[in-house]
Parts: sequence; structure tokens; C-alpha cells
Amino acid sequence: MAWFVLFLIGATLIGGYALVQERLGRGLRIGGAAPTALPTVTPTRKVEDFVALAQESYNKGDYRTAIGFYDQAARRRPNDASLHVQAGRLLVFIGQALKAEQRARRAIELDPRSAEAKAVLCMALDWQGKVAEAQTECEAALSLDPNSSMAHAYLSEVQTDAGNIAAAQESARRALDLDPQNADAMRNMGYANEQVGNYTEAIYYYERALELQANMPHVLISIGRAYTVLGQVPKSVLYYRRVLAFDPQNAEAHDRLGGALAAIGEFDLARLELNKAIELDPMRHTAFTRRGSLNFQVRRYEDAIVDYNRAITTSAMLSQTLSVVDYLNLSFAYQLVGECDQAIPLFNKTAEMAPADQDILDKVTVGLKRCSP
Repeated sequence: MAWFVLFLIGATLIGGYALVQERLGRGLRIGGAAPTALPTVTPTRKVEDFVALAQESYNKGDYRTAIGFYDQAARRRPNDASLHVQAGRLLVFIGQALKAEQRARRAIELDPRSAEAKAVLCMALDWQGKVAEAQTECEAALSLDPNSSMAHAYLSEVQTDAGNIAAAQESARRALDLDPQNADAMRNMGYANEQVGNYTEAIYYYERALELQANMPHVLISIGRAYTVLGQVPKSVLYYRRVLAFDPQNAEAHDRLGGALAAIGEFDLARLELNKAIELDPMRHTAFTRRGSLNFQVRRYEDAIVDYNRAITTSAMLSQTLSVVDYLNLSFAYQLVGECDQAIPLFNKTAEMAPADQDILDKVTVGLKRCSP
């Protein structure tokens, strides 16, 4: 009887194995050559799949991931200019304007008649401070397509940076007439108002831009910046932290948050944010000046000197400059550590930078007297 039970168990196992193999398409063979295993098919994503994923990430405010998906799409379709245009636009908004310029120029090589590629090149140049070159590219975009809402929107920003606010507002209105859903045009209407001191009006347009496209990090930062000028620093903190909730690699948000926290006396938290900004972007001179100011306030004068000098070096490489207050703080930092040979030339430079500001001149006079033998 025992042998019969063993026989039944063995038969059941063999039958089960045969059934599994049959389901797998292999079948059970007794003897002969082993069957060839069927290959496992791995689905390949199409360009359209990556574009959809990029759009999904963009809607969440995760521009870095969106750029990655556009890059993957471009690797599969390298001659599609529109993919480079989309990636280039988002690169500007995360502070990588030089890379954006390169992508826009690649798009123009692929499609010299692309008004959108010219428009993105315009914006990328403007964000690098090359205002005249930027305006030329925006005008070239509009010559290719006079009804390009994108080109009118980016021309608006260039005109603001050139100081032509009336023209900037008109260009933004034209962009919105062509496309009422153009969040960039709405944002640049806010930017024009901000640059002439209409901060409440600027916030209004920035908020309207966010209604059209939620979680735009550069727009949230702009709102925080406006609230800072209005003296509502706690509100600024909320907007900068909102950016970092979905874009923790945003150096500008860390930088501005650090400045805002320092303004309300949260020095330890401010230092952490400024350190992070510098870690993410070692060329961000404003993070050095803010940390220098913080060190000066807490009387860490030698640290302040190091930070301000690093700011001077990096700003020069970017064709930027420090403010008169930064130079005044650096002058006093040198004086307070007993290095008047360094302080005196800086006090004189500070006076040259603000010849009509009596408060600055009075402070310079105090500093020079302290350094007198």
C-alpha cells in the first residue's frame, strides 16, 4: 500500500509540473533537446509617454524631474526641436539659464523657423543679464510669428529689465490677448509692477499666474520677495518653504529663506538655509552676502570677512556687484578686527558708491575716524 501512495504523490507532482510548463508555453518533454525559453518582452516607452510624464511633473512643480523626462524623450527623438524648447524653458526657471541657452540654440539648429525656440533663447539670455541680446532674439521670434504669445510674454520681461515698463505691460497684455491661459505672461505682468514698486499689484498678478499654473517655483519666490519688501516677512517665509516642499534643490529658495529668517531673528535656522544654498550653488553670491550679513550681526567678524570676500569674487565672475551696505559691513568688519589697512580703502569705496546718501557717508566718517592714528 505504501508504494501505491508514493506513486500517487509522484504522479501528482509530475502532472502539476507539466501543467505549469504547458501554461508557460514550454510543454513537458521526456528526452531530446531542452526547449528554448521564450523571451520576456519589456515594454518600451514612447516619446509621447515621456512627454506626458514631463507634463505631470511640471504640474506638480517638480521641474527637475520634468526636464529629465524631456531629456529621455529627446534621446529617442533627437531632432525634435520642441522637446529642447520645453526643457530649455524649465531650465531657466530653476536658475540654469546658461544650460537653457544651449538647449534653445540646439532647437534653433534643428528648426530655424521656430519662434518658440527663439523666444526661449530670448528669456535665457535675459536671465543671464544679456538684455540687449535677449531683445534681439524676442524680436526675431515675433518676426517669425507675430502672434506668438510666448514671444510677447518673454519680450515683456526683457522690456522690464530694460526699464521700459509701459512697453512691458503692453507686451504682456498682448500675450494674454493671444492666450489668456499664458501663465508666463501673467507672471511678467506682475514682474513689471514689482520693478516699479507696485508690490500689492505685483502679488495680484503673481497669484493669477499660479491659478493658471500651480506650483511655479519662480512665481512663489517672487511673491515671497514682494512680501519681504512690504515688511511681511513671515508671509515670505511661508512662500519660500512652499517652494522647498516640492523642490528641495532650489538654491534661490534656500537663499531667500535664509535672508527672511535672519530678518526675524532666527539666526541658527537662517544659517542652515544659507549653508544649503551655497552647497547647492557655490556661485550664488547673494547667499554669501546674506551669510556675511548674518555673521556681522552676531559679531563673527572674521567669518563675515570671509563670506563677503567670497561674494566679491563670485559676483565679479558673474558680472554682478555687491550693495553699498555689503561694502559698509565689510569695511566695519575689517576695522573691528583691527585691520584698518584693509578697512580704509573699502570705506572710501563705500562713500564713492553712495555720494548722495548722507546716512552712509556719516557711517563711513565714523569708520574712518576709528581707523585714524
